[in-house]
Amino acid sequence: MAKKRFGIIGLGRFGSYLARTLAEQGQEVIALDRSEKAVQAVAEWVPQAVVADATQKETLEHLGFHRVDVAVVAIGTLSQSVLVTLYLKEMGTPRILAKALDEDSAKILSLVGAHQVIIPERDSALRLARSLVMPNLLDFLPLLPDFYIAEVPPPAEFVGKSLKELDLRRNYKIYMLGVKKAFSEEIVLLPSADYVIEKDDLLYLAGHRKYLEKFVPK
Repeated sequence: MAKKRFGIIGLGRFGSYLARTLAEQGQEVIALDRSEKAVQAVAEWVPQAVVADATQKETLEHLGFHRVDVAVVAIGTLSQSVLVTLYLKEMGTPRILAKALDEDSAKILSLVGAHQVIIPERDSALRLARSLVMPNLLDFLPLLPDFYIAEVPPPAEFVGKSLKELDLRRNYKIYMLGVKKAFSEEIVLLPSADYVIEKDDLLYLAGHRKYLEKFVPK
């Protein structure tokens, strides 16, 4: 798997857990916080941990946050998060994720440039609710390390072919869970072997990470 470079800004509980987990998975991580104590807490796990003020654009530029693959803004206050997200957008950071406290904050962060906004308490509650409703399904997934579900556009070689022709399990070692039709919220679950993939479909594929990676847009 190709190593990615992640920049984590803000090392509270969320940011520090994220930085450490990414580093443990072999990713390149630079972690940043104004608190020396917070930086020291992750320094032994993260390749590069820096005490600095992310609300200074020069600091972000000097540390190369425009060259990371993904920047995560995990600062506690909305005003600082907005400023840092705006700077990252101006610098051309390819992908920006931001942590928000509520839906209103999430909307603001999206407007100033965050590609994805995470509300930890909401997202954790949704996962818990699903696990309570479908305990057998979610208990099963941890038994499959590096097994993922990916939402991807169809590769050119898939378009115009039926699932029977593609034989994904035999030829690609992946599984088709569903297809979302263009301009529709409808998802066709477990499409039949006769289903023909169209250019504007959105595919839900499952499989080991090393087999799914080739289908995920870079």
